[in-house]
Amino acid sequence: QQVEELIVQKLTGSAIQPQALVNVSRSVSNAATVLGEVTNGARLPLSPRGDRVLDVIATAGGVRSPIHETFIGLTRGNHTIVMPMQALLGRPSENVYIRPQDTITVIRRPQTFTAFGATGQNSIVPFDAVGITLEEAVAKAGGLRDERADPRGVYLLRFEDAKLAGAIAPPETPVPATGLVRVIYRLDMRQASSIFLARQFKIRDKDVLYVANSASTDVQKMLTLFNLVTSPVIRGVGMASAFD
Repeated sequence: QQVEELIVQKLTGSAIQPQALVNVSRSVSNAATVLGEVTNGARLPLSPRGDRVLDVIATAGGVRSPIHETFIGLTRGNHTIVMPMQALLGRPSENVYIRPQDTITVIRRPQTFTAFGATGQNSIVPFDAVGITLEEAVAKAGGLRDERADPRGVYLLRFEDAKLAGAIAPPETPVPATGLVRVIYRLDMRQASSIFLARQFKIRDKDVLYVANSASTDVQKMLTLFNLVTSPVIRGVGMASAFD
């Protein structure tokens, strides 16, 4: 309105009953930035009705990477939160409103697990799916080698939250009160119950699958590998709680 009044004042005397109508097609201050694995990264204007994280990503042309490998970072001021896009899609409450000057970074982070021991292949194995189970992980690693594998010694190694680790640890086992704790799960694949459990047990990014040659002699080797090849996976908190 102030711009309209200024234009009318300037035209007074040189035009008969001057009028002016000004429309704001784009507000530089009311915009957010989208970077990374999107089709058209840019500084995008926000609509007056308000835009959520997924709205802005869609305006930028959508993500280029597979959903299960995509993480969304939201930076507001000096605070940055990163979370899987799967979680963002599965929990609508995390799809928060974007504020002017926010930055959204779309990150591609391939999800993998490492297979060691008496499996068909010893390597870093990509998930190639939205989510896989322990049963599927064993299959992707080439299965158990008949001539070497001890089906009593199928181990999954990962970092767990200290609270969960304390709940499942044997009595008298010292567990830190906070942080991440190394946890080793062991399955005896000769038991039918273990096979059904493997079908339900979800693999996480950077898990380690180890199949022993001998359930007794390979335990120390397994522990050494766990210390050498693993590190905690950083898990972001929810956007809704962080930017509430």
